[in-house]
Amino acid sequence: MHVGVKLGAGLAAAVLAGGTLSVGAVAAAGQPPPNPETAQPPQEEEGHGPGAIMVGPKGAAQAMERLEQDRERSRWCHGVVLPENGLNVRTGPGLGYRKVTALEYGARVKTDWDTIQRRDGYLWVRMKPHRWIADYKIGHGNGKWYVKYSNC
Repeated sequence: MHVGVKLGAGLAAAVLAGGTLSVGAVAAAGQPPPNPETAQPPQEEEGHGPGAIMVGPKGAAQAMERLEQDRERSRWCHGVVLPENGLNVRTGPGLGYRKVTALEYGARVKTDWDTIQRRDGYLWVRMKPHRWIADYKIGHGNGKWYVKYSNC
């Protein structure tokens, strides 16, 4: 009996709205609407737009060497943001952390290379407590820099 009532109500609504009602619409009438918070949008890069420095295998190896502790390098490194449409800033080192803002192209940054972490296809560095950026995107034998450093 409930099916007839739901079907009748659906048909009446379609007629009143001036539209047609498909079998799929009738079947979906008893289903809850999709939840937009659980839908996963396509993942964009942390650096937005052109401008990053693309590197080949040698440059990629040099970037990955930063994961090794090096007592001779500067701990705090100064650089500028390269992607023309900005670079995301997150509350922690990874895509699972909340995005709080985006730095504009040319913004000056100071990062702590002693905090470098590899996660989610990027090398993450801390700028200050609870503010992290992905300064390098890991590729397959290559990669790209989102920050051009001047003293490291």
